[in-house]
Amino acid sequence: MNIMKKISLLLTTFVLLLTSCEVIEEPFIVGAESETEILSFVVDTIEGEIDYEQKTVTLVFPEDADLTHLTPTIKVSQYATISPASGVAQDFTQPIVYKVTAYDGSTADYLVSTAIYNADDEKRILSFVVEDPQARGVINEVAKTITLYYPQGADVTQLVPVIEVSEGATVTPASGEPQDFTAPVEYTVTALNGTSVVYTVRALVPWAATGKTVLLHDYTGVRCVNCPAASELAHELQASYGERLVVLSVHAGFLAQPVGDFPDFTTEEGTEWYNNNSSNPLGSVNRAKLLPGYTLQSSAWTDAVAAAFEETQIMELRVENSFDEATRQLKTTVDICQLEDYFENLSVTVCLMEDGIIGKQVAPGGVVDDYVHRHVFRTTLNGAYGDDLDFGDGYGLYTNTFKLVLPEEYNADNCYIVAYVYSDTDDMKILQTAIGKVK
Repeated sequence: MNIMKKISLLLTTFVLLLTSCEVIEEPFIVGAESETEILSFVVDTIEGEIDYEQKTVTLVFPEDADLTHLTPTIKVSQYATISPASGVAQDFTQPIVYKVTAYDGSTADYLVSTAIYNADDEKRILSFVVEDPQARGVINEVAKTITLYYPQGADVTQLVPVIEVSEGATVTPASGEPQDFTAPVEYTVTALNGTSVVYTVRALVPWAATGKTVLLHDYTGVRCVNCPAASELAHELQASYGERLVVLSVHAGFLAQPVGDFPDFTTEEGTEWYNNNSSNPLGSVNRAKLLPGYTLQSSAWTDAVAAAFEETQIMELRVENSFDEATRQLKTTVDICQLEDYFENLSVTVCLMEDGIIGKQVAPGGVVDDYVHRHVFRTTLNGAYGDDLDFGDGYGLYTNTFKLVLPEEYNADNCYIVAYVYSDTDDMKILQTAIGKVK
């Protein structure tokens, strides 16, 4: 082979290698195609505070800031896009709506607004540290909660916190004052202008298992003639097992669609979980969605529930609710304790359920005008598939607070929060459930 042919062959090989490198792409992440989150929103050195529940971003600027021409740098979920785009200057003297569009076309609108820093109104807890036993409080500024994580056996009856607050503000109880944290402790921070805000501080220590809890989804409909019998069976099972069995009646599918003055209990989440099935009644036991192979006729519910109770309990949940009757603001805190190491991807979903709703229902004898609808799923506080669960360095503990303004037509006396942890894999298995009355 002459020298020119050798050079030509080497150049061809180099071009082929270069081309092959250019076409290599990272693997597509299944599940990320529907994500519509703003991950960060930064203008110069000022980072926006993101509230994922309310879909808001707040940027706080000094008094002399010019808000008419600001250029944000925005990061969004993988495969998602945002409009207006990152790097495009905007006039922020008025709030601006940013639309995030996922790969699958689903969207979420975020309201981005600015606020001017006012030193006299500053009232934040900046840090909350206990030296013995040592813990640094995890501050949730949106929910105004602080969590101290401790290992099993830690004594939290005489903790002495060192508290740093905004300049000029005061805090009560005072920094350095011993407190018993076996129950939540409220700290009031007062600004120079006299306004105040309350933080709830909790010490979380791993606790013992209280027993396996099972979730039965009853997929039903107001125009389903066979659904009342299935709902009665679900209610009887719940009465038999007590709070160890939680029933969630999800109205979804063609027979759940209201006609005339039939009540409308359908929801976007319920439709998603129903998963394009074509009949009612159907059920699932400890599954976060109706899945092939796990979809049960009501005749199979009794055995499936009994079998679920035989499984090992590896998670423990607690639900604590606070309801303001004047504003109808519901605040729900969910605590999760990992009893055994579990390495699947986990998520937590928080649901609102209302019991004892009177309304029309088709039954074998005809239409019943005053039928009592039991265990009705109303909505979620964090989406159909909830939030990713990350125990981090929290000694196998997790806590989060969720908020919801309860609609006027809901009877708060009959409302419950149902929270469950499930494995975010192909079988979407629910590992543990908890229920708590709203008031």
